[in-house]
Amino acid sequence: MKILKSIENILGFIENALLVIFLTVTVVMAFLQVILREFWSTGIIWADVFLRHLVLWIGFFGAALAAKESRHFSIDIITKRLPSILRRIVQVLLNLGAAVVCYFLYQAGVSFVSDEIKYNTQPLFTFLGKSVMAYDFEIVIPIGFGLIGIHFLFKAIEVALTGPKSVEVV
Repeated sequence: MKILKSIENILGFIENALLVIFLTVTVVMAFLQVILREFWSTGIIWADVFLRHLVLWIGFFGAALAAKESRHFSIDIITKRLPSILRRIVQVLLNLGAAVVCYFLYQAGVSFVSDEIKYNTQPLFTFLGKSVMAYDFEIVIPIGFGLIGIHFLFKAIEVALTGPKSVEVV
């Protein structure tokens, strides 16, 4: 159990660090775009496309962190009222179900990115002489669903071994 917790904490640390970096880059670049457009009637040609794709990365890493911290969207009106052992079983099944769904979404993401690599030959933009393709950014789709699924799987194992955390009534 300690090994899984360590792996999850390392993943969470990396996800959190990347999220901070991506958010910082997003804010700085968007601000720079506004300043360049307002005062010099120009801008960075590829910045808008880049920022749109960066929001996708931020969304997936944020969702992965939410899954890690059990702060994802859930409706637990029924599970709050269940006895502890039944709540444990339901939470394990729900987390496993979410992990399975994420696995299928991961597979679909891999298929989508593979098709993009195969069939999309138009670059989004060029940066320092290198063509940047859409799939360079879309790779976050299978990565994101994979990370979210791993967190749900870890939560299922954690709940199965240690029991559900105390439910906070708001």
